[in-house]
Amino acid sequence: MNQWVEIDDRSAVAVVRRLARRHGVEIGLPETRVGELAIVATEAATNILRYAERGRALIELVRQPGADVINMIFTDRGPGIADIDRMFQDGESSTDSAGLGLGAIVRLSDTFDIFSSPDTGTTIVCTFGGRRDGADCGVDAVGLRVCHPNEDTCGDDFQIRQTPRATDVLLCDGLGHGPAAAEAASEVIEAAGAAGGLSSEPGKLMRQITERLVGRRGAVAALMHIAQPQMELRYAALGNISSLLVGANGIRRMAVRDGRIGGAATHGYEEVVQLEAGDMVILHSDGLKTLREAHFPPGLLKKSPLLIAGFLLDRAFRGRDDASIVVLRINREREQ
Repeated sequence: MNQWVEIDDRSAVAVVRRLARRHGVEIGLPETRVGELAIVATEAATNILRYAERGRALIELVRQPGADVINMIFTDRGPGIADIDRMFQDGESSTDSAGLGLGAIVRLSDTFDIFSSPDTGTTIVCTFGGRRDGADCGVDAVGLRVCHPNEDTCGDDFQIRQTPRATDVLLCDGLGHGPAAAEAASEVIEAAGAAGGLSSEPGKLMRQITERLVGRRGAVAALMHIAQPQMELRYAALGNISSLLVGANGIRRMAVRDGRIGGAATHGYEEVVQLEAGDMVILHSDGLKTLREAHFPPGLLKKSPLLIAGFLLDRAFRGRDDASIVVLRINREREQ
């Protein structure tokens, strides 16, 4: 279940804690780590109640080969944290919480990031598990998704595959929401697997997927391949998946071809882009509002891809459909 948990009373803190513990057990964390995971979830959720009165949390288990990870996002629209350095000290914490402060949350989590100001409120992200083998992919990549508020099955899905030589992404949105949409999204992922999996030729793969699924319920999708160290992006998209390239010259929206998987076979819209170190690529379904400059407050794009994804998933969430987002940052200079 991928749902925002609305944090507006003490009972929501217990919900968040139970979700965190359950996911920790699911990925086989040691009992001690499961307990630490629960402490972090409790502390962060309780802080929302104390400082902002209400907010949201997303506790998501992402299963990938050798890299199961629990992503936790806590976000509010309160007054922000005036003195973050002080809050990192032990003992600076919420009433009725463990009294550990943000510093302990940092130490207990595998990764941590925070974005806070009077204008934006506070967003905290942290992860447990999911450590990769250390290969330098040159690209930081993360995806998140949430259900329609009245569903417990998500009709959006994504795959991210990384090796030392490439990063591949598939983001798809099954038409509608609920179990039927989730099945449609699964068909897209299964069709990609039947065609040999994510590849260096997104246009060719898109055609193979659309040929296989003619007449089905349907979905929209985007496929992306980033070759490394060339840092060349190859892209194919069909339907209303939005893709943005954020670079030194601002934000550029990448084109898509109208249509859907389930209709006529097509390779979709194709494009090749040369990337530079520091560039970001953001893909999202129409469960989020169309992202514009105003959605990126000062300082946000300097944060981790997970924090950027979590912040945007909250602030641009329409609340009437499933929603998904993938954020990638280029960390390596391309080969000339």
